[in-house]
Amino acid sequence: MITTEIDDPAERAQTEFPSEIRRVVVVLIKPTSYDDQGFPFRFWRGVLPSNSLAAMQALTDEALGHIVPAGVPVEIHMYEDCVKNHARKLAALQRRFPEDGTRLIVGLVAVQTAQFPRACDLLDAWSALGATCVIGGFHVSGSIATMLDGVDDPQRPDIPSPHKMPAEIQKIIDKGTIVFQGEAEEVWPDALEEILCDQPRSLYRGGLPPLGDAPIPSYPPEYFEGSFATPIGTFDTGRGCPFECSFCTIINVQGRKTRFRTPEAIIKAIEALCIRDGSASFFFTDDNFARNPMWRKILRGLIDLRREGHEIAFMIESDLVCYKMKDFLPMLSEAGCGQIFMGVESMNPESLQDANKWQNKIQDFKILWDQCHELGIAVHAGYIIGFPHDTPESIQADVESLFEVGVDQASFFMLTPLPGSEDHARAVAAGVDMDPDLSKRDSFHVVMDHPRMSRDQWFAAYQKAWRSFYRVRNMIAALKRCDSRKFRRGLMRNFLWYRWSFATERTHPMIAGLYRFRDLADRKPGSAPLAYPRYVAQEIWRHMRYVGRGFAEFYRFQHVVFETEFAPVIAEKRDELTGRLRGVGDWVRRTFGHVMTRQWLNAFWIEYGHKRWHLLLNPWTYRWHVYMLPYAFSEVIYTLRFILKIRRLSRGAAG
Repeated sequence: MITTEIDDPAERAQTEFPSEIRRVVVVLIKPTSYDDQGFPFRFWRGVLPSNSLAAMQALTDEALGHIVPAGVPVEIHMYEDCVKNHARKLAALQRRFPEDGTRLIVGLVAVQTAQFPRACDLLDAWSALGATCVIGGFHVSGSIATMLDGVDDPQRPDIPSPHKMPAEIQKIIDKGTIVFQGEAEEVWPDALEEILCDQPRSLYRGGLPPLGDAPIPSYPPEYFEGSFATPIGTFDTGRGCPFECSFCTIINVQGRKTRFRTPEAIIKAIEALCIRDGSASFFFTDDNFARNPMWRKILRGLIDLRREGHEIAFMIESDLVCYKMKDFLPMLSEAGCGQIFMGVESMNPESLQDANKWQNKIQDFKILWDQCHELGIAVHAGYIIGFPHDTPESIQADVESLFEVGVDQASFFMLTPLPGSEDHARAVAAGVDMDPDLSKRDSFHVVMDHPRMSRDQWFAAYQKAWRSFYRVRNMIAALKRCDSRKFRRGLMRNFLWYRWSFATERTHPMIAGLYRFRDLADRKPGSAPLAYPRYVAQEIWRHMRYVGRGFAEFYRFQHVVFETEFAPVIAEKRDELTGRLRGVGDWVRRTFGHVMTRQWLNAFWIEYGHKRWHLLLNPWTYRWHVYMLPYAFSEVIYTLRFILKIRRLSRGAAG
């Protein structure tokens, strides 16, 4: 929360401020989404904070400084609904209202389509407390841009539009919610002033403002405490993307012409972080950082900060032709970039052509990714499953090829016609049957039919892609591609996060966090009834599964760590460290020696497990129980040694 009181008469509002307002409270909320049982996705620790929320906090703080008269206290609260600690604070804040003399404004920020149903329920709850509610984000902005306005782009002249306000948006307008379409930098101050003076419009058009003088996104100092796994910040150095991808909503909301902040403001903000926190770790959230014409000045500023002794680490998003830009990749590396997220989307040229992804040339992928690896930059690919040419067999082959060509980390999505995209506009015009539940429009559910796969086959191929890409063999190979131990540790953390998300939490890593909570009292209104005893039984089973999955991942990553940390020696002495035990001395050397590998242990347990019931029913196999004892003892020793090694690695990463 930010609490301010305006004392400088020069900053007082120029218009008459309502005398009955004795306090102004603005609550900015990034809503979560509902799962298939109607539970909000909510976690003990979040992973990725919302840059849009930080941008709105900075804009609101600056705007109210010019609007609210001296002596009237101002509070700005910003919370993420998906984080347990933030949700708890929101609930406590709700209990405070209505409050006499306080003007309460609640903004639902950066609302994506899958989050829209949750946002609507939050709007109802806060409206009942007397709040003036505003909603913005990609769902309302994209839907209005394509369904009401229509796409006006000479290079894409035939995108259909009904030129009608989408029904779900009209519904919330009719209920009194203010809808904000577009970006807020130029119009949000006017909207706040009109709301405070009881003269709000039902629809504000933010458009595509220049960003040169806009305040830099910022988080309150206490924002990450007790709420996020790591204090990673965010900045958007620019907005807009010049390409024409048909599945993308960015180009119809933020435009195809790049607008950018001043490099000086970005560098100043990062330097302030370094001074305050001792280091700066952040994500440039631009859809395509390489197309920001100021990239060279930004990277030069970061390089200078690092030369002054500041510790800086960051990741970016970029297209797959950025390697052709002189000095771009080398400067990224020198500036502290450890990972690039790239929209690969498909390994099938026909699919790329159908999606207007003409800039992606599959034959160039390896050239780019080899350069990234040489510079110590990990490659993170966004990959879409479900293009019309896809089949279960082709998807599996493409996933294998994706890793072999050089991708270290992948995020898989299902082809989904998201409101605001060209694909959605064409699907609506063609009368395509799509699942009406907007909570499923998250690119992680099947929401329409596929020409070559059933819906079950499509979803199964999607799940298999995650399992195939993040198997132990691939993770080890990816880590060995990293020359820097620091980058290996960062990639290892990402592997842990991703595997836990898709395999244990059963959701996409980009919306997951650490340790999920399911609040029975906060389920989606209208969800199927769930008796309390059944809910308790589900929670017990879920936590038992956590324990089982925790053990499985512990030993899986034990194998990964050993194979990467001791890779040179294992390669040299593999014959000595694998195969059957060759006596007590061999067992002692493998169990207590400096070099550890799980290959010999895994081979034994696989053989032991294959015997199944024979170990109980056939007396001639009882000797296997005796053979098992030294292996079991080695497991205990390896477990203790691995725990100590994790502590050492963690201290090294922190340092």
